[in-house]
Amino acid sequence: MMTETLKKQHIVITGATSGIGYQLAIDYLQEGHHVYAIGRDNNVLSELKDLGAETVELDLMDREKVLAAFDKISEVDLAICGAGMCEYLDMPNFDSAAFMKVLSVNMGTLSHAIEGVLPKLIASKGRLVGIGSASAYVPFARAEAYGSSKAAIHYLMKTLQISLAPHGVAVSLVVPGFVETPMTKQNDFPMPFLQTPEQASRAIRDGIKRGHDVIEFPKKLTLPLKVLGTLPDLVWQHVSEKINKK
Repeated sequence: MMTETLKKQHIVITGATSGIGYQLAIDYLQEGHHVYAIGRDNNVLSELKDLGAETVELDLMDREKVLAAFDKISEVDLAICGAGMCEYLDMPNFDSAAFMKVLSVNMGTLSHAIEGVLPKLIASKGRLVGIGSASAYVPFARAEAYGSSKAAIHYLMKTLQISLAPHGVAVSLVVPGFVETPMTKQNDFPMPFLQTPEQASRAIRDGIKRGHDVIEFPKKLTLPLKVLGTLPDLVWQHVSEKINKK
């Protein structure tokens, strides 16, 4: 696709008080864009406000408050939906409450944000960006909840690429590998090709500028996982068994 024209944009970022969302807010502000930073950490929101962002303290799980907050935003060219959480399951106990919490948060925060911002993006012929995960490419033990939520996000964003095209809204799916954030600090396993928030932000911003429908990074992790995901189920069952034993 053709590279999108570089200009000052009105950018909404959810999950802007932590991890990738925070770094994106910082970098877009430094580029001179108008940033609406949405999150729940007041201290970080104050910091972003001092840097020039318009900040909104908001629980994205509250649909009515989300719609009311987005209604007050007059113009949006780019919306990056980055809010989410991760919680692992330890078998043989299947914690349905934890499972549903992860699905509800990751899908709820995204779907509410999309509903709120979409009228603005249709008006501006803008771009909607959702954050998926390379974990959606292959089945990993303990990631039943997180991986399921990210697989759902992949399906949603790719479907929206089709259904929103007639309305002039471009849609990008971001597929990161491991990124050094507060969320990944809980991981007690090796994280190959771990990226810094700065590297993640650079890859996402570059992909958006280039108009990419799918923004994957780092390629040395995402591409092999995509290939491995095409292997027969028996192969992955064998691999998972070995990982669990370790």
